[in-house]
Amino acid sequence: MADDLAGHGRGQTAQEAFDEARMLADWYSSSAPKNTRSVAPAPLPTTPVTGDTVPFDPHGRAPMSQRATDHAALVLVYSFGSLPVGAAISLVLWRLSSVSPTTLTIVGVGTVGVITSIGVAARMIGRAVRDGASALPTPTVNHYTGPNYVQHNQLHTETKWFGTTNNELPSNRE
Repeated sequence: MADDLAGHGRGQTAQEAFDEARMLADWYSSSAPKNTRSVAPAPLPTTPVTGDTVPFDPHGRAPMSQRATDHAALVLVYSFGSLPVGAAISLVLWRLSSVSPTTLTIVGVGTVGVITSIGVAARMIGRAVRDGASALPTPTVNHYTGPNYVQHNQLHTETKWFGTTNNELPSNRE
């Protein structure tokens, strides 16, 4: 009877029965840390069974949506793509290890100075464009009521060899 309770009746070895008994003792013990994952001591049936069978997590990657799968693939591709960049940076840093700290400081400050001057120039250009646009006169829009005579003339442009351009109104072409 005791052998059946220990698991020998199900074809288990003594080590498997001992592990099962230890897991049960740890489970009911208040001082032992709780396991977050346990391996089923008995092999599960290969055919699906309805009834008292305990569900278990399948091994491997969890099922994911197509979007999550695509995102995971992109993460893997980008991680491999970052290897050449990291290798180039490592090579540059290795070569710079023989350079004096004064030279490194001058190069670093020079780079920051160039980037800062580009930013200041871009801000000044943006401010000049904004000020120039605000100095332009507001467009005048005339609204007419009643019968109007509107004439639309289309300009005929003809460009020949070496950039010679002739602009003619339709009345001059006839």
